[in-house]
Amino acid sequence: MLSRAKRLGLSFEVAPPPASHPNRTDIACFVGAVARRRAPAGRRTMPAVLARWLADNGFPRLGGSPVESLPVQLGNRGEFESSLRQSASGEQRDALNSLLQRTDRPRLARLVEACRDLTPLTDDLVESLRVRGFYPGGLLAEDELDAWLRIQRLHALPVSFESFSEFERLFAWETRGVMDRALEAGDPVVASSLGMAVRAFFGEGGRKCYVIRCGDPSRLFDSVPERFAAFNGRGEDRSPQLPGVSAEFRRGLLAAVKTSSDPVSGHAGDWVGIEHVYGLPDTSFVCLPDLVDACAEPVPREIAPPESVATPESFRECAQDPNPEVPAVGRRLPPPRINSLGLDCWQRLIEHVLEILDNGGRAFHRRDVQFIVSLPLTGEGRGQPENAGWLQWMSLDGGRIASARVQFAYPWLETRESADCAGGVEAPEGTLTGVLARSALALGSYRSAARQPVNRFLGTEPSLEWSRAVQDELQTPFGPMTFAERVCLLGPSPRGAQLLSDVTCARDPWLRQGAVRRLINVVLQAARQAGDEFAFEPSGEALWGRVRERLSDLGRVLVEAGALSTDGAPFVVRCGRDTMSQNDIDAGRLIAEMELLPAQPIQRIVVVLSLKDAQPLAALRAVA
Repeated sequence: MLSRAKRLGLSFEVAPPPASHPNRTDIACFVGAVARRRAPAGRRTMPAVLARWLADNGFPRLGGSPVESLPVQLGNRGEFESSLRQSASGEQRDALNSLLQRTDRPRLARLVEACRDLTPLTDDLVESLRVRGFYPGGLLAEDELDAWLRIQRLHALPVSFESFSEFERLFAWETRGVMDRALEAGDPVVASSLGMAVRAFFGEGGRKCYVIRCGDPSRLFDSVPERFAAFNGRGEDRSPQLPGVSAEFRRGLLAAVKTSSDPVSGHAGDWVGIEHVYGLPDTSFVCLPDLVDACAEPVPREIAPPESVATPESFRECAQDPNPEVPAVGRRLPPPRINSLGLDCWQRLIEHVLEILDNGGRAFHRRDVQFIVSLPLTGEGRGQPENAGWLQWMSLDGGRIASARVQFAYPWLETRESADCAGGVEAPEGTLTGVLARSALALGSYRSAARQPVNRFLGTEPSLEWSRAVQDELQTPFGPMTFAERVCLLGPSPRGAQLLSDVTCARDPWLRQGAVRRLINVVLQAARQAGDEFAFEPSGEALWGRVRERLSDLGRVLVEAGALSTDGAPFVVRCGRDTMSQNDIDAGRLIAEMELLPAQPIQRIVVVLSLKDAQPLAALRAVA
């Protein structure tokens, strides 16, 4: 057997990554700008993208060794080619020289430079992209070397992570330049918005997420047009986070945005930014951490000096004082704030996100994805909402953003790790997404995540009057509501820091509970899976019966899990001539209806003790 194995040869292939469970509802997708991490220079093992390029061109081995195990010089293209020739056997050199001669040298030089400067990718990661079709000759239809360069840069590609350490190894999330994009040693840096959100997601118990890198972040002190360009994909090696957006600037400030809602392409190679969720069916949440920064006011171009705390004079033992701890640069910088014009643009961009996920009401949609977004910090100006004033702002114009597919997070958080963020605080969307993901894994997505602990909480910006936020009602177009019934609040409680409310922005009070909306998302995902399975089946009584059976099985599972009320019929499934006209049947449309009676969660019980008849102590003594 050994001789035969030696004669025939043994080969080992990387197993494709396991697919997520189709009913998993805790996976998030983060879309934004973050820099690739730089790699130390010097001699190293063959990078995965160069090894795959050689293998695809007929050189899986050089000199009897697999190309992925060969040491290689990456100083420049010439050194790389020379190290290949040294490793090749005599009979391989002619074919190798032929490959190198017909290869576009400038493109190869750019690829070698990227492999030299950026941390190498694992073969598992490259294989996971290949399985999804993101491979030269597949969805990456550009020149072969340009496609490999895009993979090495991880540009506009859905990359999955199951821990923050995996994300940190590939992305320099903590090195957003303050003044200079070309960073030098000692230059001040802060954490990128995308990096903060991913760190918070895993820090609060999230288990898996996708990251869509759309390019490098802008500098903190960049002008408003430059910062919006990083969000909108303007510039070298950048792609838009939100397609179909153009901006208007006046006196250096963001004045208006215009959007165009073209149909989302059915070809994954054309997707950019948030459109990638159409190829990630297991995604339940999506975040755009750069949204606030793109609409924010200019940041003053100065850094406050480190604070020095005076200590009283005293006699102490002679010893060398330790170096005083210098506060992180982030704490000495203001956080991003939005003025009234930027607030209108921010609102329009949120509406555009929902339009992209809705895809014009077409059957090809992602209305089962929940958009998690942070309420911004506001700047100076008239009519700016602040704290509970957000409830009044959200009630204007018939309700502003009123969709069950949006959950707002507030306030901004000071955490154990937020010192590297501008202002020393981080946007709460990553924290909320992590709490929702942890709750979905532990309790089920159909359970309210209210009262779930917030593990990294230290304080808030701005500070809220929590009793008023959860008790004081305001008349809105949807009836009397409290701030906590409109926004997901994170703050202190008698049991420690918690998610105080888990709500959506729905008009319908039945859909206002976040758990109810996520229950509907579960049904939508199950229906989409059934649709994929039955897409090519002939429409008729047999198929309609199978669809009813599939949805009824889902309903029974939800009843057993406690997601549906048992008061009456918890669910009703219909699929047949009572849901479809003859025109629908002739056109090949299958329409199924499922009515649910969700179990409404109780998030909070407020007991008010009123001592109306109590008398002052002095009066009691007088009576006695």
